[in-house]
Amino acid sequence: MIIEMKKISMVVQTKDKESTLDLLGELGLVHLEDFQCSSPDVEDAMAKKSRAEAAYTFLAEFKTKEELPPPSLSPVEAVEDVLQIGENLQAVKERAVFLDKRITELQSWGDFDPEDFKFLAVKGYHLKIYYVSREKLERMNDIEGDVVVLREDKKGLAFAHITREPVTLEEFDEFIIPPQSLSAMQTEKNELSEKIAELTGKAQYYYGLRPAIKVYVDSLESNLQYWIAKANAMDEENLTAVVGYLPVDGTEAVQSWARQNSVAIAITDPDPSDPIPTLVRNPKWLEIVSPVFKFMGTVPGYQELDISLFFLCFFTIFFAMIIGDAAYGAIFFLGGLGLVFYYSMFKREKPPLAAWLFTFLGMVTVVWGSINGSWFGSPELIKGTFLERLIVRQLTEGFSVYTPAGEFYKELRSQDVIMLLCFIIALVHLTIAQVWNFLQAVAQRSLQAVGQVGWMLINFGLFYLVLDMVMSFNLDEALGAGGLVSSASLNLIFGGLGLVVLFGSQEGRFFKGILAGLGGVPNTVLGSIGAFGDIISYVRLFAMGLAGAEIAKSFNNMAGGLLSGNTIIIGVLILFIGHIFNFVLCVLGVLVHGIRLKMLEFSGRLGIQWSGHEYNPFSVRRDIAYPAAMSAKTRRVSPAVGSVSEIIS
Repeated sequence: MIIEMKKISMVVQTKDKESTLDLLGELGLVHLEDFQCSSPDVEDAMAKKSRAEAAYTFLAEFKTKEELPPPSLSPVEAVEDVLQIGENLQAVKERAVFLDKRITELQSWGDFDPEDFKFLAVKGYHLKIYYVSREKLERMNDIEGDVVVLREDKKGLAFAHITREPVTLEEFDEFIIPPQSLSAMQTEKNELSEKIAELTGKAQYYYGLRPAIKVYVDSLESNLQYWIAKANAMDEENLTAVVGYLPVDGTEAVQSWARQNSVAIAITDPDPSDPIPTLVRNPKWLEIVSPVFKFMGTVPGYQELDISLFFLCFFTIFFAMIIGDAAYGAIFFLGGLGLVFYYSMFKREKPPLAAWLFTFLGMVTVVWGSINGSWFGSPELIKGTFLERLIVRQLTEGFSVYTPAGEFYKELRSQDVIMLLCFIIALVHLTIAQVWNFLQAVAQRSLQAVGQVGWMLINFGLFYLVLDMVMSFNLDEALGAGGLVSSASLNLIFGGLGLVVLFGSQEGRFFKGILAGLGGVPNTVLGSIGAFGDIISYVRLFAMGLAGAEIAKSFNNMAGGLLSGNTIIIGVLILFIGHIFNFVLCVLGVLVHGIRLKMLEFSGRLGIQWSGHEYNPFSVRRDIAYPAAMSAKTRRVSPAVGSVSEIIS
């Protein structure tokens, strides 16, 4: 759930600003408001942090099998040395690439010495080299001066033109004489290769300092946060104001801190227009979904809803259906469980939530793949084992549909059954969003709740149309209702549209809301069409699962005839590469399609725009040894946000 936040305004004497920020950092409860202010200290800290991060990143590719003893340097010295090595290595590599390209271009001309051309020029001869294609050979008859053929091939020939006066033959392609001979270029390239090896060795030697540089980067990050906080503190005469936000359950702790440190504070409810941070706090078992949100970089707005529970439930279903294979699920399960044991038994640390998430997702995928009989896309693998008894035959073989009167209606194939299941999931998933909206409107005593009922009716009416149009599965005929279901579905759609028009825009006066609804009829109709598309879009669960199964079968068939005799290694290699390829595609399918159904279809129904920013309390102290850039006044780079006197009032 999203925790209620309070706005806190603190006022201290300017002379106590730095010590107060130090104490506030120790408290670690207040998320400071960022007024986009800067200062020389901030810019200096950012520059140093950027350089340290660049050095840390540069060293990542120079890890060696043997651990070399790190040089005895301070992190500051190490960063400068590493960056210098990086600059030199980049310059040498660029020169080597240039020379390699030039050598390739010039090899067909043979070796030459540019000094010879200079010698001829001193003697009064002007020499230029040209290349002419076979089609233009006759033009050489018109050339004045001495012509010496240097080389000839099927496409044309190269020749030297020697004259007493400078002459340029515009109709031919001139060969620009390089400043170095081919042998000199090759020599320089060899020297550069030695230089690259030398600089690489230095970088590998400095790799041992990478952990120390990481600690240095973290300390610079702390310093940067401190200087940003200081820059955003508003000074007026001899008073300084600091503004931030804190969870409602941290109010007493902040009040006690303020009394102990003689800080004047005012704790109020934030204004809806304030940039209120979002703090999502869920039970431990539900926290396993947080790595997905962090991976996507999404945070709900403070006024929005926390969908963590429904996200976990349905994302798990989507994950299992898209991956689809029990063996692939077992890989996730064992990989996640292995990480849990590794962190618990060997590192003696709390396992990351991602490890628990993969374990859970893998377990559910194993269940789904087992009831579908899919193990590496081959039902034969489990033939005669207890796993075969876990298969739900209706999912793998389909079933016959009979009317209540016992008459045969239709044979549903296995693919039809999965598709029907996808549309049922869509109806449930999207209806949950509408019910949630309904409860929100009821809690606010808003007539818009009736409009949400209208959208629910539209969902159920459209469900009938989707089955009929996409699957050719007519509920009227299946239930022997004689047109009753189709009539009811149309009534649900048009009745729901009527409720949305009459009550969907109610915000105050009833008749004004009706007029607003009538004005929004085009949008309502488009919304109903969009709802139809939303339900159909859940068929992607079936499509992605089917694609993964078919790719797996294809590779199994390719390798099937090679898994005996001398070709067994080739067959195993095809299986290994093929299933790795398919596994990666399935994971990408989850990222693209599984998450989309949550972030677009479901979140769109709830009006969630993921516009929030995470609650990040100020919890750092200034490093006293860190040198300030200069003692200049803070420079503001955004419009004024208020004065100390305004905050006090």
